[in-house]
Amino acid sequence: MREYQFYQLDVFTEQAFCGNPLAVFPDATNLSGEEMQTLAREMNLSETVFVLPSGKALRRLRIFTPMRELPLAGHPVVGTWNLLAQLGITQQIENGVIKIEQELKLGVLPVEIEFRDSKPFKVVMTQGKFEASEIVFDQQEIEKLAGGLGLNVSDLNLSENLPVQVVSTGIKALAVPVISLEALSRCRINSSLLSEVYLAHGAVGCYAFTFETKEKSSKVHARFFAPDDGIAEDAATGSAAGSLSGYLVHHEAIADKTFTIEQGDFMKRPSRIFAEVSGEKGNVERVKIGGSSIIVAKGEIFF
Repeated sequence: MREYQFYQLDVFTEQAFCGNPLAVFPDATNLSGEEMQTLAREMNLSETVFVLPSGKALRRLRIFTPMRELPLAGHPVVGTWNLLAQLGITQQIENGVIKIEQELKLGVLPVEIEFRDSKPFKVVMTQGKFEASEIVFDQQEIEKLAGGLGLNVSDLNLSENLPVQVVSTGIKALAVPVISLEALSRCRINSSLLSEVYLAHGAVGCYAFTFETKEKSSKVHARFFAPDDGIAEDAATGSAAGSLSGYLVHHEAIADKTFTIEQGDFMKRPSRIFAEVSGEKGNVERVKIGGSSIIVAKGEIFF
């Protein structure tokens, strides 16, 4: 019988039972890819991370949903490096920021870990290159998209600098501007209809957002839906938040380059995602996202 230790964290929050849950196996040595996929299904969270040695970086992270392996994901990276820092895998400092490199399926990407009082407080990851697809949504698709979200077309906040668009910093998401927080709260997805729209454009999910927020310090409130992956709604989606952050600067829809995205409130799991974008309209150079995490459980699995 084999035995592996795992942790569960809540990510993009400083409070237990908020944020986005994550399972992490800090030493996944000798697990096959097939076994990792089986364990991810058993954990039954939006993502599970398996940590391995790396010849290119401090550690290699393999990230799985219950359905498949991902090239990149935000909350798994943020949560995993918070845990690894607590376990002493990284350099330890009292206060300040350390920089390390991680190996993902997408490639080697940098991570920054901020320590406060000798504990990891915030993990910030640099995401992949920002890309925005050509805007090809006609009126019929817009109507189908609104229907997939359970909204009317009039609930969408469409303009020249706020188009419906597939954007990516490693994983493609469909950015959908919504007119108000009240409209966003009314989203009741039609899984098959919504999946049909975003899958047709190569996206993994739909990230609906509004500039109305719960907290004055935040700039955007968003909800992520990926029913084709078995995720009716995600409490915090770092990859989509990074893509949306690049989209907002790319279209000059927001003046700030550093801001907070709210997510998860309508699931009673409030999450706060830090975003930082370098670049300008039409030329996004780099996107970073980050946040805090908290360990909520620890256990062992036998098989």
